[in-house]
Amino acid sequence: MTLSQQEIFGVISILISLGATSAYIYSMLRGQTRPHLFTWIIWTILPTIGFFAQRHDDAGAGSWASGITAASCGFVTLLALRYGEKHFTLSDKVAFVASLSAIIPWVLTKDPLGSVILISIIDLVAFYPTFRKSWLKPHEENLVTYGIAGVMMLFSLLAMEAITVTTMLYPATFALGNVGFIAYCLWRRRLQRSTAIS
Repeated sequence: MTLSQQEIFGVISILISLGATSAYIYSMLRGQTRPHLFTWIIWTILPTIGFFAQRHDDAGAGSWASGITAASCGFVTLLALRYGEKHFTLSDKVAFVASLSAIIPWVLTKDPLGSVILISIIDLVAFYPTFRKSWLKPHEENLVTYGIAGVMMLFSLLAMEAITVTTMLYPATFALGNVGFIAYCLWRRRLQRSTAIS
């Protein structure tokens, strides 16, 4: 059986996702990473919606990354109950409720493009608790994992069998969000080091 080019990229995206998740879980178990539970709950729901929207729009192998991401995030969410950040601020709760409530229009409309636009926006809002936590604790996130996950979504884009806004928007937003988060944490780490030295 011969795999198409899109299927090869789809398999690569799955392998990258499994590697990223393994590295993240390893750092959690060693106490180096403390995921924010609210963010990871939303990150379990969103790729699940994205996966079904992509499947509806014939993304083919390009949807595999969203499916494996949903499963991986679900596993991290379960581990976050024990190993994750336990301090929840009011703004964390507001972002969490806003993210959850924004899922309702998708359930009501069942419009694949509308759902992908919504989950792309929700994904960025759901990042807020992790961004807020990382302002004070930028070393409590495994940035290599975020980088690997961003690369995974780039392979997901290459694996798309149907090139539409519906199939491409969520992986592109996911990848850009991860790159932005890495830059943010590196900036905060450098500031903390320079403050500690002075």
